[in-house]
Amino acid sequence: MRVLVVGSGGREHALAWKLKRSPECRALFVWPGNAASSRVGTALGLSPDASYEQLADAARSFGVDLVVVGPEEPLSKGIADVMTQKGLKVFGPNRAAAELESSKAFAKRLMMEASIPTAAFEVVQTRDVCLMTAMRILNRDGGVVLKASGLANGKGVFVCQNERDVLDGIERLYGQALHEASRQIVIEEMLFGREVSYFCFIGNGEVTRVGFAVDHKRLLPGDKGPNTGGMGCYTPVPWLPGDAGDQVDARVVHPLMEALDRNGISYTGCLYVGLMWSDKGPSVVEFNVRFGDPEAQVLAMSDQTDWLPLIASKVGLKIKRSPQSEAPKPVMGFALASSGYPYGEVPDIDAIVPWSVLDGQADGSAVFCASVQPADGGVKTGSGRVFLVAGTGRTFNAAKSKALARIERIRNYWPNAQWRPDIGQTALQYEEALLSSISRLPIILGSSSPRRRELLGNLGLDFTIVKPETEEKPLPAEEPTVYVARNAREKNQWICDQVKRSHPQGALVISADTIVVVEDKLLEKPMSPTEAKDMLSMLSGKTHTVYTAVRIARVTSAGEEKVKEFTTATEVLIKPLSGAEMDGYIETGEPFDKAGGYAAQGLGSFMVQEIRGSFSNVVGLPLAELADTLQQDFEVPLWRDR
Repeated sequence: MRVLVVGSGGREHALAWKLKRSPECRALFVWPGNAASSRVGTALGLSPDASYEQLADAARSFGVDLVVVGPEEPLSKGIADVMTQKGLKVFGPNRAAAELESSKAFAKRLMMEASIPTAAFEVVQTRDVCLMTAMRILNRDGGVVLKASGLANGKGVFVCQNERDVLDGIERLYGQALHEASRQIVIEEMLFGREVSYFCFIGNGEVTRVGFAVDHKRLLPGDKGPNTGGMGCYTPVPWLPGDAGDQVDARVVHPLMEALDRNGISYTGCLYVGLMWSDKGPSVVEFNVRFGDPEAQVLAMSDQTDWLPLIASKVGLKIKRSPQSEAPKPVMGFALASSGYPYGEVPDIDAIVPWSVLDGQADGSAVFCASVQPADGGVKTGSGRVFLVAGTGRTFNAAKSKALARIERIRNYWPNAQWRPDIGQTALQYEEALLSSISRLPIILGSSSPRRRELLGNLGLDFTIVKPETEEKPLPAEEPTVYVARNAREKNQWICDQVKRSHPQGALVISADTIVVVEDKLLEKPMSPTEAKDMLSMLSGKTHTVYTAVRIARVTSAGEEKVKEFTTATEVLIKPLSGAEMDGYIETGEPFDKAGGYAAQGLGSFMVQEIRGSFSNVVGLPLAELADTLQQDFEVPLWRDR
């Protein structure tokens, strides 16, 4: 598929980067692009001042199959309508639907019609009425929000908590920079809660959820200073309820689509829903008809889904490959802006950052470029927001560390950059509390084996022993590896069922099962001296395999929250055994509670000639693999109880 990305900012750099990674992308073009996005895709070579008709003709001449529009301004001016008229498939709403963003007054009226939860509001046209209305609401409620109804590049919203704030906001709204956007002013009651943004792809009658992100609009740390287009962002959002997406779809997105349909307006594209989340659920702050900036950058890194097939399906294009999705990764992004932003926006003339600092994602970080110009070996920084530096990792803390390391490299070349080091503090605090709580969960070992008890204790963890009441019997024609994994799973599930009733705070349940296989024959625990000698005879002078299956589940009264399973194999060579050696060993009694009839860590060690793989696995619990899984997947630190 041949794709054209329209736009020149960091958002469009991220979209180009994301779409180019798709195996379905045969060619990617950008217009007008910037110095960085033009390295990802091919610049059309068309003037930035070209008309949409000229752009459509150029796209057709390059064989473009799909046009993806990034910014709100061309959408509000009807670029999607022109592209559609020219026979191109375009992902971005038509001019009528784009009024959801280009007219906040229109959006608020539509929300009222659709009974979508939002703040009460009034629309005014003149400065005097604006001041009078704002002061009335401020005096009544202790706060008021002023919004330019038109497009204001993220700078037309003023949250006012006193008269000085109101006067400053009105001065900005009716000043030269926002004069056009402020022909109408929307005055709202203040909403209380936490701000969060929701994103979905819409088209062909379907809504596909992309995810949530939290943007930080204020310029200065501690959420102080003027509003900006966004100084940083993180995703996913750990403090939201588990059904947050379902709530937004049911209470906002579907009613909105129905209201648009009643008004004869179709919608194809990305929908951005700005929300205030309280104990009552979501209330809409605003709609945007495209990806946010910097939300697009962090979502592109976090979401493991291939976006190209999803977007193509929304415009009626069919791709054979179905998108594969994994859990989103924690991502934190930090905007680096020029001196004077957001009002002076003075470029730092001498700042040139080399490509060697900006390129690459191998270290878990990426740089998305917005206001940049080409320079020898890199880019020259412009005005406004210049870079979005994003980091990803297993945790938010790891993601932040990776982003900060890249920022320090950039600041070696651009020391005057404005940025907020406190992005994502809420997520970090939530994560710290959650990890602390998880790390302190009681641990239950589902085994009565003294060897497993000793091995798990070697990791410095306190735990409780519970013997599962399950039957260990292979099914007809059941493969040994399937059998051992089933045993571990059934033991674990039996204990989890008990935990749900007895441990309301939850627990971490570890279970395991070990078997010995020689020449495709399964050897379990011998039940008699004759059986023990038969097993030792089969092992004598041969290499056999010891399999241990492990299952770990974090469980609460509500059910299993997370599960990991793995099976470890170790090859063991037994020396040739004489009859006297076997008889003498059997008389010690050691073989009778051991899979395969011997204990490599005990008296039976005399017969073990060679081990290839994990020794602790032969004993009954592969410690290296277990330690990695506990730390990486369940955030349980070793030695936590020592």
